Amino acid sequence: MTFKAISISVGARTMVALFALGLLLIVMSSGWQLREETQRRAAQLDQELRAIPALYGGPLTLSIEQRPDEVLGLLHQILQRHGLQSVELLTQTGEQYRAQSDTADGEPGPRTEFTLGQAGALRIQAPVASMGNTLRHDPLLRSTLIHLLLVIALALIGAAMLDRWLLRRLRRLSEEASRFDPTLPPQSLSWLEPDDHPPTELLRLEQAFAHVHTSLGDELQREQSRGRQLRDEVERQHQRLEQAERSLDAKRRELAQLERHDALTGASNRREFEIALRREFKRAQRDQGRLALAVLDVDDLKPYNQHHGRPAGDEVLKALARVLREQFQRDTDLVARLGGEEFVVLLPGLDLDTAQGLLEGMRERWRELAIPHGARPSARGRHGDADIVTLSLGLAAYQPGHPYMSPQALMQAADEALYLAKHTGRDRLCLAS
Repeated sequence: MTFKAISISVGARTMVALFALGLLLIVMSSGWQLREETQRRAAQLDQELRAIPALYGGPLTLSIEQRPDEVLGLLHQILQRHGLQSVELLTQTGEQYRAQSDTADGEPGPRTEFTLGQAGALRIQAPVASMGNTLRHDPLLRSTLIHLLLVIALALIGAAMLDRWLLRRLRRLSEEASRFDPTLPPQSLSWLEPDDHPPTELLRLEQAFAHVHTSLGDELQREQSRGRQLRDEVERQHQRLEQAERSLDAKRRELAQLERHDALTGASNRREFEIALRREFKRAQRDQGRLALAVLDVDDLKPYNQHHGRPAGDEVLKALARVLREQFQRDTDLVARLGGEEFVVLLPGLDLDTAQGLLEGMRERWRELAIPHGARPSARGRHGDADIVTLSLGLAAYQPGHPYMSPQALMQAADEALYLAKHTGRDRLCLAS
């Protein structure tokens, strides 16, 4: 194939590929044939080794007894006829005869020893069954392999010439394609030399690259525009997501607050109070400490709500919660709303007398607010001259001299004291017995 013919069409690569495939098949076939021949020779050698005692046992025995000078010649004859590495004969009298091949320095093969009756023992060293030995003993196969190597060498030379004439241009095309930038204006491909006459297919590739370059530039501009719009939309969605997360956090904090506090008054709720009561009661039992518990109730709140409206009653409850928080400000004090107009105050570390003093002070501060009632039942009358909203309180305390068996028992004692305050005229503080 001439240079001009190769330059005309890139299709020459198909011929090269088919030629290389044919060479590969020939190499594989020759290798398989060489392997089969090696195995056949190994099997034949094995049969010959087993037949040697039968073939040469008698002549060797006769030579040892009658013609000892012919023993060594007979051993060389066995060595050459069967292609062995060495043959060694040991007689009963201790004499040793040995014949060795000139190529015995190679890798040794199977070693066999035969007994020749009273004549002695015959030791045979056979060559290894390898492909190299097969080629040395098979001139036809050796000649075929040499011609195959020559064909492969010629094929490599042809491939190098094809690479110089055609594939080098294609590699330059690949390098140019790797540097291809669709954002730049279309340019002539630099891999074509000025005085070069490229194949027709390569010229078509240049035109196709220019068309692709222009098309990609237009598509790139459209994609960049869509990308900017997408980024703007993502930014807007991100801002909305952040706003939703802030709102969710606020709702979560509000929910956590509602789980522990009363929504109307801001005081702790029943659940928080029950947890604190169990905790402080166990601590008082463990440390032999003190724990005071007061339950208080707004007197006649239902008539007040009926007369002034529910919002006015809610304001009374808020005011009471505020007064309780201002009066009991220790970190361990707990003010909670149990429900309706009923509140509870938990005072860890205080005995009955100290807690009573603090509660009486709180009740006086509440009376100073002087919230008009205006709907107190006439059958109950007024407390003094003032018709104001009043409180009833029940107080119980856990202390070493007066322990309770459980938190529920302490709570029940405070409730009973409140019940006593309600039924002995209200607006007063009663102690649990």
